[in-house]
Amino acid sequence: MKAKEILTGLGGFILWGVITIVGLSIAAFFIYGTAWASTKLLPWFSILTWIAFSLVILILLPLAIPKATRGFSSTALFVASYVFGATLWMEGFLITYSIWGVKGVFFGLAMGGIGVIPIAILATILNGMWLFVIELVVLIILTFGCRFGSITLMGSLEE
Repeated sequence: MKAKEILTGLGGFILWGVITIVGLSIAAFFIYGTAWASTKLLPWFSILTWIAFSLVILILLPLAIPKATRGFSSTALFVASYVFGATLWMEGFLITYSIWGVKGVFFGLAMGGIGVIPIAILATILNGMWLFVIELVVLIILTFGCRFGSITLMGSLEE
């Protein structure tokens, strides 16, 4: 009876170890893959962000004034918010990865995925990288400003 209990306990321990190793491998694959993809995509998204910012300022905000074009402006602002948000997330991910490594990214991803952004802000503040702090904060303002502005514009059409 004692040998059976020992084997059962050993089997459970081995199963727990295998599950842990597989889980950590998947997490590492995701983190390194995301770092690689973000490194390749961020330069393109930075260009898209500047284009979206220019369109928001020069075209979409003026189009939000007349009621006839408000629906288009609202939809386009909502799309622009996703461009800003994707750029913000990739930049936050890469900053966290470069300053605090895999552990920082893992902790940020464990906070619902978006935790890499506040962690990147904290890491840049603690390292005195003020331009990155400003850039991240501006991207947060653009992301949520466009999103809430879009929702507000859409609500004004329903009135």
